Amino acid sequence: MPSCAVLLVSFLLVFSCDVVWAQAAAPAKPASSSAYKVIRSISGANGHEDNGRYLVDDPRSVFVAGKDAKVTVYFEWEGPMGPHHFEGLWKSPEGKIVLISDFRYEAKTPRYNGYWSMLLSEATPSGEWNLEARIDGEPAGSHSFVISGSPSASSAAGPRMLSTSELYQKALDATVTIEKIAADQTLVSKSSGFWIGEGRLLTAFSAIDGATLLRITLRDGSQRSTDQVLAWNRWQDWALLKVDGSTRAWLNKSSKDASGVGDRCVFLEFVPAGAKLADGSISGQNSFPKAGQRLLIASGVTALSFGGPLLDEYGNYVGILGGSIIPGGDPIRGLSLLSESATTGRTADWDSTGMAVPQAVLPEVPANAAPLRLAELAGRGEFLAPVIKPNAVQSASLAIMGPGHATIPRDYKRVFSKSDVKPVVYVTWQGVVKGKLTAVLKLFDTDNTLITESKPRDISMAPGKYMTTTWEIPAPNMPPGIYRFDLVLNGKTAWRDFFKIVD
Repeated sequence: MPSCAVLLVSFLLVFSCDVVWAQAAAPAKPASSSAYKVIRSISGANGHEDNGRYLVDDPRSVFVAGKDAKVTVYFEWEGPMGPHHFEGLWKSPEGKIVLISDFRYEAKTPRYNGYWSMLLSEATPSGEWNLEARIDGEPAGSHSFVISGSPSASSAAGPRMLSTSELYQKALDATVTIEKIAADQTLVSKSSGFWIGEGRLLTAFSAIDGATLLRITLRDGSQRSTDQVLAWNRWQDWALLKVDGSTRAWLNKSSKDASGVGDRCVFLEFVPAGAKLADGSISGQNSFPKAGQRLLIASGVTALSFGGPLLDEYGNYVGILGGSIIPGGDPIRGLSLLSESATTGRTADWDSTGMAVPQAVLPEVPANAAPLRLAELAGRGEFLAPVIKPNAVQSASLAIMGPGHATIPRDYKRVFSKSDVKPVVYVTWQGVVKGKLTAVLKLFDTDNTLITESKPRDISMAPGKYMTTTWEIPAPNMPPGIYRFDLVLNGKTAWRDFFKIVD
């Protein structure tokens, strides 16, 4: 049987290729004018895996909020093989799309299937719900089910678990977009942040690293600017900003001192079409030298979502998305680099994993704390130079060159043994306009200390001209550890990556 691909997004999704049913399945609503034929659909609250196959234990279409933990809807299709884009649209009794989940899967046979699960709470609206499936934008069936109110619901005092739509709205109201602006007014990157009090904005340190100004865009489209930081920790990857002006809504810190594996959490994933609620359930925990504690969560996090809140079921923040363990590096690539050895030298596939900084590591910052300017942080050596990639650089990679006078790498990797022969930074140039660039390669350790830099090298460019250059890494002379290279063109950092030296 083909292997299964597992992805956690707005709700649990497991995709398989050969499921056999032991129960009678309800007929699915047909997907008209579609290349994808729905064979069947079924819903239930419980199921189990059996030798790689999923069976629904209690097929039914009526569920009780507060009693049933979840609703699982399964689909089976026939259609074209190959890579496909799948979407699941959950519609509330009012007919509104509450959540949209999407994933990509390559079908190896003409029949493929999968199931989605939506968590229930006493706050889940009662009525007839509907899950609509789409494949490559085409209708691919729908399945209806009914949720009734909880018989045990009471008005007793205490925290109330929020519905998915309430969590989505609460996160959206408190989250902002942060634009990192360089000294020459260039937009370097975009990320997220969230209000935790009047004029107090919490985000990842990576969202401010190297900035001279931060431009804040609120949900209503209005903008504010700030260069004031109340507190920060570059290794723990968090920063608290001071932003002038009133705040519409903010989030409270979770009352739990620690979040455990299996705790249900959500976060906003920002995509070109907007924001969607993603599954941020905690799948693991770890602690790293200097970086401290990190939470592993069930879904990958886009760079635009870095700095946003990880929410528990009550709408309180339990962490900050991002969680880089190497300042200036991507969180998951850094985690992958730590786990690599010189024998593998390959980046693991972490697309379905994200990281967050737990709120437990955040200190209490007094209301009268005096802010520092971004320029002061840069003067203290807290910042890395912002990366502004020019069109002249097509790519910059780490590699081992071939024997003799070969000009093409024989192996691309990021982990080098001290015995490796000629590890290099391999740069491919593409001519866009005529001109001359002065290139310097700089090597740093993770504390942002300069280890060595190359002599300046002139690069002559011309339209349509492609060429490659290499800079050798002195691995035999470098202690084992993690390092980074900065490719600097005309005084500006044009490319950055991290690598590892082992014995």
